[in-house]
Amino acid sequence: MKKMTHARKFHAGKLLTACAVCLLMFSGITDTLAINTYVRDLKGLAIPVQTYRVEQPVVALTFDVSEDSDQVAQILVKLRAEKAKATFFLTGEWVERHQHLARAIVREGHEVGRSLYSYRKASELTQDELRIELQKTDQAWSAAKLPNVDLFRVPFGETKGQVAKEIRARHENLIAWSISAVPLSQQEASAVWSGLSVGLSAGDIVRLRADQVTADGIPEVLKQIRGAGFDAKSISALQAEVQ
Repeated sequence: MKKMTHARKFHAGKLLTACAVCLLMFSGITDTLAINTYVRDLKGLAIPVQTYRVEQPVVALTFDVSEDSDQVAQILVKLRAEKAKATFFLTGEWVERHQHLARAIVREGHEVGRSLYSYRKASELTQDELRIELQKTDQAWSAAKLPNVDLFRVPFGETKGQVAKEIRARHENLIAWSISAVPLSQQEASAVWSGLSVGLSAGDIVRLRADQVTADGIPEVLKQIRGAGFDAKSISALQAEVQ
């Protein structure tokens, strides 16, 4: 069997998302427009936003930041040079250890969103453990004096029922992604970045990691996004474009 190209993986992943949304819509259990806000699963719980319906050629640029993310400062420098804005989803543990950098993200004009305290699979947590993770993130957030935002990303994009229920009870917007551009190695990076030029659609949410490979690749990532005719913005800026 031939190995699937990165571009085909992008399209295949987005097709699966669209199919799942269509099934929910036609089953009569959706309460609003599926692709730019929440739909409901069979238990009535929220499914994270993966893409937005927009007419303008814009996408959201997002970064997952966890305890091993040691390149945030370099990424900020690269984004400033490229005149691009993004949304950074921060674990509470990272914020606790890097308050000055967390505030620097905001000072640079970017957006911050919450994650769990630690970068771990939510399905491995009991309900009590999940609540402790959320509370510890809130405490780190307050200690760092970060803006009180409602954007939230679950590590690995994983949301079983209790996760969605707990987060939605806190009036936070669950944000996933439609394209994950996370190379596993420097050797794989060029193939992942080049796939962006053919894999993007207006309203997509692009997921990146705040690691060395990505920091080195920021100029190429933005070159591919802009070369495909898209502008990279934060989640909130993309939401403002929703029709």
